Order: sequence, then C-alpha cells, then structure tokens
Amino acid sequence: MNPHLKPITWKSKKYLDHVRKFPCAVCGFTDTQAHHIRFSYNSGMGKKPGDIWAIPLCHTHHREYHDMGITSFQKKYEVNIYQQLFFIAKNWIENQ
Repeated sequence: MNPHLKPITWKSKKYLDHVRKFPCAVCGFTDTQAHHIRFSYNSGMGKKPGDIWAIPLCHTHHREYHDMGITSFQKKYEVNIYQQLFFIAKNWIENQ
C-alpha cells in the first residue's frame, strides 16, 4: 500500500439501515444495532471502521462484544464474524 494514499472509509446510512433489518447474529432478536467490527487495518484511535464492516447485534450482545473483544466473543457464541460480514454485503449487492 502506498504510504501517501489515505484509505477511504465508506459511510452509508442506507447500508446501516440494511444491516439493522437482519436479526442479531447471536440470538436472532430482531431489534438490532449495526455493530462495526474493528481490525488493526480498518480503524485507529477514535476512528470507526467503514460501514461495510457492520453486523447486526441486539443491544445486549453489542455491549458484550465491546466488553469481551472479537476473539472471546466468537469463541463463546461460535459466531463467524467474517461469514456474517460476507452474508450482509452479498445480500446488499444482490438487492440493489
């Protein structure tokens, strides 16, 4: 990656509304929030990842994710975050 190029962070209210239409990735509850998955390469101090990195989580699991972190959360609930991201994005593309 060219060190002089600034990465583009994609933001879309319409996409986040799309994410919120899906049930919680853990429990299936239908009142969800769009949780942004942070990785070392898509965020930084005080910077939220682009909206393409969002999955649906209910309030309880959203809070717990923040408290536990990705590794412990995935292990506890046996949820594949990457599969969730792909499924949501694929559904978005197919329905455009």
